[in-house]
Amino acid sequence: MKYVRNMNTKIKLLDDISCDVKKHMETNNRSNLEIPTHVPGWLEEVEKTKEKAQSILSIGNGCCNLKMRYRAGRKAFKTTEEMESLIDENSKITWSDAQRPLGKVNSKIASSSAPSDGESQNHFKSREKSFKDAFKSLQQDHKSKVIAICGMGGVGKTTMMEQLKKTAEDKKFFDWIVKVVIGQKTNMLSIQQDVAEYMGTSLTETSVAARADRLRITFGKMSEKKEKLLVILDDVWETIELKDIGLSPLPNSFKLLLTSRNESICKQIAVEANSESTLVRVDVMEEPEAQNFFWQITGVSKQHDMELNQIGSEIVRRCGFLPLAIKLIAKTLQFQEVFVWRDTFQRLKKKNLDENVQEVIKISYNYIKTEEEKVIFLLCGLFPDDFNIPIEELTRYAWGLQLLSEVSTLGEARDRTKMCVQNLRNANLLMDSDCIGCVKMHDLVLAFVISRVSKGHHPWIINHGDISKWSRAEVKESCNRISITCTGMYEFPGDSKYPNLSLLRLMDGDKSLKFPEGFYERMENLEVIAYEKMQYPLLPRSLECSTKLRTLILHKCLLMFDFSVIGELLNLEVLSFAHCGIRKLPSTIGKLKKLKLLDLTGCVNLRIDDGVLKDLVNLEELYMRVADEKAIRFTDSNYAELAELSKHLSALEIEFFGNSGKPENVLFTKLERFRISMGCGLVANTNKNMHSFDNTLRLVTNKNELLESGMKELFEKTEVLYLKVDGMNNLEEVLMESVRLPQQAFNNLRVLDVFNCANLRYLFTVPIANGLMNLERLTVSQCPVLEVLAHSENSGDGVIKFQGLKFLRLDRLPKLIGLCNTANVIELPQLVELELDGLPNFSSIYPEKTSATSSMSSNASAIQPFFNKQMLIPKLEKLGIWSMDKLKEIWPYQFSSSDEVNACMLREIHVRNCDNIVNLFPTNPMFLLGRLEELDVSNCGSIEVLFNIDMSCVGETEEYSSSLRKIKVYNLGKLRELWRMKGESSSDILIRTFQAVERIEIEECERFVNVFTPTMTNSDVKTVMKVSIDGRRTWEETRGNIELVQNNQEINVISKAEIISEVDGNIPDVESSIHPKPFHVNHLQRLDVRDCKDVEVVFEIESSSSNSSSSTDFTTTLHKYNHQPPPLLLPHLTYLYLINMERMSDVWKCNWKKLVIPQNQSQSYSFHNLTTIYMNNCKSIKHLFSPVMGKLLPNLKGVWIDECDGIDEVVSNKDINDENEEIISSTHTNTISSFPLIEFLFLRSLPRLKSIDGGTTITTTSIHDQFKCSQVGVASWFLCQYSKKIYIENCPALSRVFPSNVVGRLLKLEELRIWYCKSIVEIFESKEIKKDGVDSTTNVGDGSDDTCTAITIPRSANMTLLQLPNLTILKIERCEVLEYIFTSSTLESLKQLKELTVAECKAMQVIVKEDAEHTETSKSIIVFPRLKSLTLVDLPDLKGFFLGKNEFRWKVLEMVEMYGCPQMMNFTSGHSMTPKLKYIHTAYGKHSLECGLNFHLTNATHEDETQLPMCSTPDMIKLLQFPWSFSNLVEVDAHKYDDKLFESRIIFPCKELLNLKNLEKLSITRKLKDFILLLRKINGESKIEEVFEVAEGTNEDVDIETQSVVVFEKLKEVTLGGIYNLKHVWKSNRWIVLNFPNLTKVSIESCKLLGHVFSSCMVGSLLQLQELQISKCESMDVIVKQVEDSETRPTTEVVFPCLKSITLHNLPNLMGFCLGKEAFEWPSLDTLKIKYCPKITVFTNGQSTTPELKLIDTTFGLCHVTEDPNSFINTYQQEGWEF
Repeated sequence: MKYVRNMNTKIKLLDDISCDVKKHMETNNRSNLEIPTHVPGWLEEVEKTKEKAQSILSIGNGCCNLKMRYRAGRKAFKTTEEMESLIDENSKITWSDAQRPLGKVNSKIASSSAPSDGESQNHFKSREKSFKDAFKSLQQDHKSKVIAICGMGGVGKTTMMEQLKKTAEDKKFFDWIVKVVIGQKTNMLSIQQDVAEYMGTSLTETSVAARADRLRITFGKMSEKKEKLLVILDDVWETIELKDIGLSPLPNSFKLLLTSRNESICKQIAVEANSESTLVRVDVMEEPEAQNFFWQITGVSKQHDMELNQIGSEIVRRCGFLPLAIKLIAKTLQFQEVFVWRDTFQRLKKKNLDENVQEVIKISYNYIKTEEEKVIFLLCGLFPDDFNIPIEELTRYAWGLQLLSEVSTLGEARDRTKMCVQNLRNANLLMDSDCIGCVKMHDLVLAFVISRVSKGHHPWIINHGDISKWSRAEVKESCNRISITCTGMYEFPGDSKYPNLSLLRLMDGDKSLKFPEGFYERMENLEVIAYEKMQYPLLPRSLECSTKLRTLILHKCLLMFDFSVIGELLNLEVLSFAHCGIRKLPSTIGKLKKLKLLDLTGCVNLRIDDGVLKDLVNLEELYMRVADEKAIRFTDSNYAELAELSKHLSALEIEFFGNSGKPENVLFTKLERFRISMGCGLVANTNKNMHSFDNTLRLVTNKNELLESGMKELFEKTEVLYLKVDGMNNLEEVLMESVRLPQQAFNNLRVLDVFNCANLRYLFTVPIANGLMNLERLTVSQCPVLEVLAHSENSGDGVIKFQGLKFLRLDRLPKLIGLCNTANVIELPQLVELELDGLPNFSSIYPEKTSATSSMSSNASAIQPFFNKQMLIPKLEKLGIWSMDKLKEIWPYQFSSSDEVNACMLREIHVRNCDNIVNLFPTNPMFLLGRLEELDVSNCGSIEVLFNIDMSCVGETEEYSSSLRKIKVYNLGKLRELWRMKGESSSDILIRTFQAVERIEIEECERFVNVFTPTMTNSDVKTVMKVSIDGRRTWEETRGNIELVQNNQEINVISKAEIISEVDGNIPDVESSIHPKPFHVNHLQRLDVRDCKDVEVVFEIESSSSNSSSSTDFTTTLHKYNHQPPPLLLPHLTYLYLINMERMSDVWKCNWKKLVIPQNQSQSYSFHNLTTIYMNNCKSIKHLFSPVMGKLLPNLKGVWIDECDGIDEVVSNKDINDENEEIISSTHTNTISSFPLIEFLFLRSLPRLKSIDGGTTITTTSIHDQFKCSQVGVASWFLCQYSKKIYIENCPALSRVFPSNVVGRLLKLEELRIWYCKSIVEIFESKEIKKDGVDSTTNVGDGSDDTCTAITIPRSANMTLLQLPNLTILKIERCEVLEYIFTSSTLESLKQLKELTVAECKAMQVIVKEDAEHTETSKSIIVFPRLKSLTLVDLPDLKGFFLGKNEFRWKVLEMVEMYGCPQMMNFTSGHSMTPKLKYIHTAYGKHSLECGLNFHLTNATHEDETQLPMCSTPDMIKLLQFPWSFSNLVEVDAHKYDDKLFESRIIFPCKELLNLKNLEKLSITRKLKDFILLLRKINGESKIEEVFEVAEGTNEDVDIETQSVVVFEKLKEVTLGGIYNLKHVWKSNRWIVLNFPNLTKVSIESCKLLGHVFSSCMVGSLLQLQELQISKCESMDVIVKQVEDSETRPTTEVVFPCLKSITLHNLPNLMGFCLGKEAFEWPSLDTLKIKYCPKITVFTNGQSTTPELKLIDTTFGLCHVTEDPNSFINTYQQEGWEF
């Protein structure tokens, strides 16, 4: 007892002392004072000792147990001694309370919650990768390392550095962290002092060298103690000598973190540090986060002010998403008025930068080292925003402007320009481009350049914006350079001269752009002209242009005119016609004796005049790639001249193919830059590599021709090589005999593609293979006898190493047996992607043991793994395997991580068409899953399970994590499940194995049964977002369910028998019911289930079966979870798709009595995020929802149900019975509404649908029961009452859409469309109120003739009052028994209605039925304030819109379509006011308004209709609604797929022609590929054969006098298209001549039977015709056809005085415009297009006069015209051109 008492005393003393120490320690931490090293450890020992003492006291005294008392006393004695020792130890600790060095990392325990992997990156997603890369390099690996954070000014480098520093401090990566800001002016003494202060040391030395030695000694001692140090050098502008701060070389465990705008400086520092280096680039933010960043700073809610939102968004874009610029500008806009925002935006738009932003860029600009770099940088400002700036174009500009010193060739100039660009890129003044060979300039940097060059005595004029707002005041005569985008410009300013102009760059000018006379006259200093996409550029001539002009670039300009004048520019050195479509290079180009570069890229079918190439004596570079079969047409003379020219060429791009496609006598020895093909074309560049240039050879030839060509001389310089060489046994055979070191012959090769080499047995010898130091991509395909890639005479050749190979594809090599014929070690240290396709001789990819054949002659049947044991591929990320017939496995089944490390980097695996593969992964796949992200397997018929995991092979202590995110399988005939576990499982390992999976897609796997099996029940796949199951099967299986039982997110497509067979190994009785245990996929967002024909229930929640072995309820579940709420069922599920589920009877099946219903909207619960349900072709299901299910779907927005034959209700009330009536009542009283957010309801092809919501028809005979249903709130769960849009189509059993007890609740309905519902009698169910206050209703439940009278029940007064305050669109079509739409009591609520359509409803009598009760209180004037469109079509019984006496005002009604309503006497009985209605539309088109809607007809009128002219053809009443007829027809516009006009053979009958006096426009077009047309299977053929009928016969046959002239005075435009049966538009004969004096435009397309457009006797009336377009008319042979009757022939001369444009396109049988003998005059014709008219032989047989025609656009390009069209056609046809 004494010892225990002593211990108690010591405890109190020790506790007091430790409290004092803790307080002292906390004080010092706050004041950043030193804490003795032993203090933290001493405090830990104190806590341990106190715990011992407490354990002794807790045992008790044991007064009756001497043994216990003895033991307690002994323990107390020892503990007391320990306490005394601790007290004594504390007395010896000395507190200096000295200032702690700034660099010393706080000794407090590291934060466990410190941000990791970019967590602290201010939630900028764009920075995550950069942060992670830097963060990974900071983690300690006991090696020295330099980490450089680089980026342009203001991008956030320092911010990222600070976040990395904080993370390193929190995680205690280092003992010391030293941070020094370097700045623009480097002061080494100051830097040394800062380092010393962080280290807590003083530097007494005065020289830099001495202080450096002092620091080196300090760092050396720290390194010896194995202390870890991070040195941060922030804002580095120049190279820092690390030796001056004692860090050269960088000691082990030391890291150096740099931030700089210049990457080159960082690389130099890393070299001095003699350490590994990591370069991390920080780019601008992504737009969404940049926008959020801006709005956070401004403090403005963008939702509240749309104008500010728009302006602010544009400001952010103008800031180029640069954080500093956004921050500075956003701060200036805080609390400012909108006009300040507008002004800021305008200034940014005009490149007027904020001064602080401009200063940031100016500093970088001032640090550009050389003048050449500065001028190249400024040249980049000539290009538009976000432009991919080609470095080659900069080179050509710089050459022409003579900006580069001491360069004598274009090759030297190109290298210098590339170096300047690279330095600017390293300085982050330029940015990388997605296009190879290009760079980009940030918008703010561009703004800085423009602001700089637009000032001074010789400013630059740069404008790539809206040129229409360009002020001529901006054009200064003293300007030095001009760069303009000419879109919208019609005339270049002509009143200014530019004597100082050195560069003129114009883009995107169309042919309307005019240049002033003498444009080039005073440009005496012009050196560079660059025109891009200029349709008709003005070319300079020597007499008017500067003699200094050295560069002329014409890119994608239309130059089909005489450009021989360019030959007069004698000082020209760079000339480009790239993609200009020139067809001939004239001899005058040979005068350019100084020309060094000629670019003819993309000049299809070019012909070169003899002598041109010979005369270009100083040419260095020639580019002639076309990249298709229409390459340059070389003559023998051209080839001879090219051979002579090649002696001094340094760059050549050319294609040799065709009969003379051999480069005979061409010398290649001087070529440094080339792309040459032989026997084929060069592959066309894609957009991304449009401006790239690699030295390329593409050779399709035989070995002898290749050796004779001399092209082998280029192999040493070749970077990209494509070979298809017959007779070649190996690559070495095509080398020159003079090559001394064959291994160096392909030193520069980066890409090698060998294909279709029939004799190739092996590709490389070992020396050649090892010489491919730069090879990055290797493809070998379709070589039938190839056995190995590398051949070795003996195994003593050593290691075969492809040092830089990143991509390898082996394709269709039937004899391939390995990579090497011997067991050499093969190393592929950089290989990232491997594709194996059609290799039949391998059964596995990775070997189990060393296995290799000893020689090439080994029996091919001895199957071996693809890799031998000596293979080294440490970086392989993508593996693709296709069509390997004998492949059984990728890895050996018992493969483990200890056997191999090569595959641990794999991110993607794709396997396809491998029918014998059984095992994708070994039994322990964990080591593969650390990096694997995507698995895609298809058409592999032997795979039963993807992951067959043997848990006995998985080590418990191994640390595995998974990155697998996507699993996709397709057409695996035997696949039964994705993963299978054997043996005892570790839940921890399993959770990590598949926890990252986000997407699972399973398609056409007929035996597939399980995504998540019972053996996976402990795993928690938290990130699964989408599961798609396509279970198409060819054989019947046992009935099964997809069950997601409570706590069970298992997506299970399996019969219960199959589940048990997988678990137990046998098949028990089918009736056994075993529900798999929980498998959590709580983050599943999308679930697709299709073609699972045996599934009956998708979600079975808490089965109510009492005898089921798996039956549970919420009571047992709560007990299991310690009375905590159970895990939620799919709380993140958003999309649910159910397709082709034949036996599915329920989506949700649950015991509602035991289901917990949430009591408020904020509570989370199962399915609460579900927004979309799509169900298609599910034949057995009868309803989708039960009433209580609506409570669980508060976020449901869209429901699509299509082709479900069994559906009779969408929401069913069949669950309302005695057992759960209480549930319905209780849920009605809570605060949650059913379907509160529903927006869209689509119901289509549901033949049994009788009601949308249960309760529409109450068939019970008990008044009490009916009253009870209405009182408990049945209507509260009506789906349709909250829907905004409802579409119903082809539901023949539906009699009413909205039941009476919901019609008063349709406050959200905005759009209602109903088609093909033949039984609908009412859309909005109405009940007439009797005087006794009860309702009387007739039920027409299924639309049949049998009716029954429902029992009347009391209701609230407003229950049937239909209100539609938000309805905007209502369309009702083909509802055969529907008699009306609304009652008059509804009209006042239709304030938002904008569009009303009723069509093809046979029984429709009125649109609005008069409500007798409401009439007494209704207003006399009814107003439709927003109705704009009204359509009433094919309503044979319609009497009128409304027959009441009310007056109607249609304030904005502007579109009325009405026809096919023969019984309509009045539109409305009262007057209708339509102030904006100007026309009425019928099936023919638009009619002028005479009586408007206020017509009053009588039966007599209709009886006389057959006598009216308008009814001269049968069924005319269906197309024209009386009183509108041909006489008031203004416009015909038929273009819809179902326009009735297409069913008529003749549009305008002969007898009606004289009535068409008001017709102004005729447009009949039809697109037969219309999707809706195909969907509804409507016949697409138009019946129209003739537009204007002109009857044949004698005078007695027609009513019009002989040779009458019918004049269409007002017709101005005729457009016809897609009328396949049309034979005549109009025709004139001896009786009738049609004249169109005001016709201005005729356009006809796709009328395949139409033979001509005009007859010769009518063309004389076309005096106003301005535009004629004829295309795709297969039968058309002439445009103007001769009339045989000589009496009607026109004069010998035809004049089209106003015709300006003629287009003849794709007319395969057209022979000419007119083949008569008449002469034609076209005084205004300036545009003529003749394309794809191969049979045209002449334009007109008579003379054609076209004084204004300068260009003709043809199939082969835009051609300059110097003669009449007839001569032009004749000339080009003689030359072999085809129109």
